Amino acid sequence: YTDEVTAMPIEIELPQLSTWIGPAFLAWLSAALGLATLCSLIGFIWCVLLYGRRAPQRFWDLLRSGVVDLVLLSPRRIGALAWLTIKEAFGRKVTVVVLLFCVSLLFAGWFLDPTSSEPHRLYLNFVLGTTNYLVILLVIFLAAFRLPGDIQNKTIFTVLTKPVRTSEIVTGQILGLVAVGSFILGTMWIISYPFVVRGLYHTHAVNPADLRPLGEPVTLPDGSQGQALQGWTEPTWGHRHRFFVDANGIPRVDMERGHTHSVRVEKSADGKVTYRLGGPEGQLVARVPIYGSLVFRDRNGFDVEKGISVGDEWTYRSYIEGASQAAAIWTFKDLKPDEFPGDTIPIEMNIGVFRTHKGDIERGILGSLSVRNPENGLMVELQVFESKEFSILALDIPKKITRFSSVRVEPRKIKHADGTIEYVKLKPVDPKVLSQKEFDLFRDFTSSDGRIEIWIRCLESGQYFGMAKPDLYIRAGNRSFFLNLFKGYFGIWLQMVLAIGFGVTLSTFLGTPVTLVSTLGVTIAGMAHQFMRQIVTGELYPGVETPARFGPIESFIRLFTQEGVMVEIPRTVGLMVARAIDAVFLAWLDLLSYIIPPMDRLGFIDFVAYGYNVSPSLLAVNFITVAGYLVLLIIAGHFFLRSREVAA
Repeated sequence: YTDEVTAMPIEIELPQLSTWIGPAFLAWLSAALGLATLCSLIGFIWCVLLYGRRAPQRFWDLLRSGVVDLVLLSPRRIGALAWLTIKEAFGRKVTVVVLLFCVSLLFAGWFLDPTSSEPHRLYLNFVLGTTNYLVILLVIFLAAFRLPGDIQNKTIFTVLTKPVRTSEIVTGQILGLVAVGSFILGTMWIISYPFVVRGLYHTHAVNPADLRPLGEPVTLPDGSQGQALQGWTEPTWGHRHRFFVDANGIPRVDMERGHTHSVRVEKSADGKVTYRLGGPEGQLVARVPIYGSLVFRDRNGFDVEKGISVGDEWTYRSYIEGASQAAAIWTFKDLKPDEFPGDTIPIEMNIGVFRTHKGDIERGILGSLSVRNPENGLMVELQVFESKEFSILALDIPKKITRFSSVRVEPRKIKHADGTIEYVKLKPVDPKVLSQKEFDLFRDFTSSDGRIEIWIRCLESGQYFGMAKPDLYIRAGNRSFFLNLFKGYFGIWLQMVLAIGFGVTLSTFLGTPVTLVSTLGVTIAGMAHQFMRQIVTGELYPGVETPARFGPIESFIRLFTQEGVMVEIPRTVGLMVARAIDAVFLAWLDLLSYIIPPMDRLGFIDFVAYGYNVSPSLLAVNFITVAGYLVLLIIAGHFFLRSREVAA
């Protein structure tokens, strides 16, 4: 069978820790040096305005003592300040947020529809989304009111008269609020797991009298007669499952709406057979995908970096033409037979479909799947499949290939800019291999360096398949959903830590209302960070002929004149002036996008809801990103707090 469920679109390249850490550290270091230079310049100007001729000495004293304070941190004092923050937070009854969460779960059962096509996504998006909003708003309010309240009430003087450094005050407050938020998040994680599992639990009844014979009776090894049966379960939650019993009496339930059920066979004393179905299986999963690299072949058989455009404004996918030599080629590395204990290698793909004519609208577009050895070009076409958009198609590649439609040696070629054609060198293939009736996947189609290629073609004329790199992957197995749910909450925790860091740092030089609004603004902008970068880089409308980096002025002009974003408008003097003003705005937005944290990439809600395991590499990348921001925020907050001279 093929398991079709809604796929999660991955619109960005998922970073790998090994290749990300070096460039990321250099970018962080350059940003830190630039920020330090800018802040030093502003601080020196401030000292000049405040102290006149004594400004250089005062600035040097402030800088020197500030660096000393940052180096000579006391874990004991930081712990004491963090504990004070925790006690004050709980004194303000912050645990009421957990109560609100529990109340929302109680009422959620009235509105979450278990008869929907994918109820597990509905439940997971609800619990994770509700947690995200509640916790982020809570810590923003706590961070905005904590330090300005102490300064306004003059309770900060009691702390500053002790041997406490300003860097320890900032660090202690951040760690204390992080501890409070972590306790609340952990409680919500423990509560949400049974809520989701219990909310999705259901079973079906099977009436043995409704089962009908399937085929002719067969003789079993013990000499008895066996009869295969088929039928349907009783409907529950708006769906039912096809039910099979083989000739040996072993039952099986077909996949429906992304899940199946276990079956237990019970026999009474009089020989009557009863089938008991368990709870749903396959909904709450954590798939482990193995991604490969992707290149395309055009209609003339040449390797190209991208496929063709079909005019879609969303250029995430490239397309290949049907009934031609065009193909999408994924190359996987370092696959080992012992990583796949079964007889097959499961793959899953989410192929986009673009129709130039309706055809048979009730069915999908036909495509073919082939495997190829990149070393000698040996290729077999394994199967033809029916692709449907917005759904995952699960297929199996057998380790022992006995059924295939064709076998051949498929060369690959590249056309250079000067028109010359280069053929990729291949090792010779024994002609006897082409007449084999059986192949071994790892022996015959894996190169000596562990590479194997999977080719996807569209078979129907006038139709197109659209693909991006993550749209086809090998499913290496499953991980614990309970731990994957924890990773989803860990993503919320990372967003929470950044919100706390910005809130505490901004509160060192801003009042409570301004801190609250500023932290909310940073958080909202961080949630739209990818959209912000797309505006700056022009990736939002890449199909327009002129620069697609639309600013607010040109956008207003196009809105007023009702010209679409893909239309080239006349270059008048007014338009050139508007673009000059927009260039300044976009430069400012570009700078802002490097300061605002990418909070939208820190969350893993979609990974958990769509059933994909969050890899340790991605966890490490996001954690290091938050740590890098937090270090700079603590340093900035320390100097901002010193500049207020609250102890004077």
